[in-house]
Amino acid sequence: MLFKTSSSYNQDIRVFGGFWGPKLFVNGSWQSGPYIRKLWTSAFKRFRIDRLLNIQTILVLGIGGGTVIELLARQHPNATITAVDIDKTMIDIAKRYFHTDAIANLCIVCGDAKVFIRSCSRYDLVIVDLFIGPKIPEFVSSPRFLRSLYAIIKSDGHCCINYLRELEYQAKSDELMVRLNALWSHVEDVNLNNNRFFLAGT
Repeated sequence: MLFKTSSSYNQDIRVFGGFWGPKLFVNGSWQSGPYIRKLWTSAFKRFRIDRLLNIQTILVLGIGGGTVIELLARQHPNATITAVDIDKTMIDIAKRYFHTDAIANLCIVCGDAKVFIRSCSRYDLVIVDLFIGPKIPEFVSSPRFLRSLYAIIKSDGHCCINYLRELEYQAKSDELMVRLNALWSHVEDVNLNNNRFFLAGT
């Protein structure tokens, strides 16, 4: 183990080394590392994120170890990326161990995602990856939050949400699908292990 700490939002934060690079383990759940990279790579491939045209501005809600940010920076090297996380400790870890500060055109904001999106710019692509360990904050699937997301996405833009589908999240993910379909004209989903990813667009 390379590092262990806690914060006001996460009680158990650990960084492990390994042959494939550092791994982030938070409150009993992997937040970054080979497993998370495989999940997002598979989701992006299924949704053809790398083929989306005119992606100039990207918003990432939830930083973790920055895996999603790194993948997006490679797929859309000319895009500017804004990443928001409420936990400054997580932001510092992402910079120190996962080198997010070396990613070009990246602006990191320490703040509450649900507050940030109420008054921010509009984006071509929004990624929602909000977890507290193995749990997803309740507001992520709330109608108010989803309406706020819809309002900040450009007319030809997309929103990708990483959710869960196990235990109580099976029914909640079905409700999320219904709410997304009520806002967007086109919604796709894909099940990957215990996760359920959604891509919404016009």
